[in-house]
Amino acid sequence: MELQEIPPEPIHDFKPFEEDELPKGVPYILSSRFIRKALRKVQKHSIWPLTVYFPLHAVNTLIVPTISPEGAPDDVLMMVRELLPSYTNSILASAIGLHVGCGLIIRIWDLVNKWNVPKRRKMKVTDDKQRQSQRSIGLIGGFSGYFIGINRNFSYSPQVLSGYILTPIILYHMTLMKWMPKKVGVDVDFTFVKWILQNNKWSVKWVGGIVPLSALIAFSTYHIIAGLCQYAKVKKLETRKKISTLIFAMTMSGLLGIWRLARSSPVVGIDGYKLVVTRMFLR
Repeated sequence: MELQEIPPEPIHDFKPFEEDELPKGVPYILSSRFIRKALRKVQKHSIWPLTVYFPLHAVNTLIVPTISPEGAPDDVLMMVRELLPSYTNSILASAIGLHVGCGLIIRIWDLVNKWNVPKRRKMKVTDDKQRQSQRSIGLIGGFSGYFIGINRNFSYSPQVLSGYILTPIILYHMTLMKWMPKKVGVDVDFTFVKWILQNNKWSVKWVGGIVPLSALIAFSTYHIIAGLCQYAKVKKLETRKKISTLIFAMTMSGLLGIWRLARSSPVVGIDGYKLVVTRMFLR
């Protein structure tokens, strides 16, 4: 009796199960699958308030100061405040809290599951198709494609990493521009931003102003636009390159706006501004 080699035949209609494609049964509210899907949906749909607010705020902070840093930013800011309801800040804070909170819970969940699973040996990517598939890590494979370029074997995607960096920066920004001025009873606008950027103390000017504002512009622009790209399931490489160019252009415009605000007409010292900064850093 001899063994005869036969050609392999694929199993028809076979597809490995993905996490979201597991066989559906009766939803058990305490099951890990149900809770995880609920967290994903909350994180996904919590971006809608930010999506509506971002274009208005982006025009006011990334474009207008670059064009006219003197009085135009405050004029546009007043127009935006008149258009939006008084509870906008509460909605945005709640949306950010839900988005960040659900993301952290899911990430911790993944780390715990990863810790309990035996470690496997990493395989090097040698196939062109595999390299192509890794473009799903970011917009086109790097932090914004072609101007930083993170290692594709990095354990966190640029989208997740930018979110981690952005969380404390947004918390600082909202405390400085919203919560602390409200607490001390001072109304702030772009004049307050100019006062910080033109301050004689390097700690206020750089640590409190230029560095966090620059980081906020860069990481928030990438995280929001790249997140919308991911939400819309944009897969065409040429479109992703154009979106990367848009992110780069908006970031450069915002950084130029910071420079122009710092070089604009000097702002006379206001006691209320000093009180906000003092309570912010020395309380």
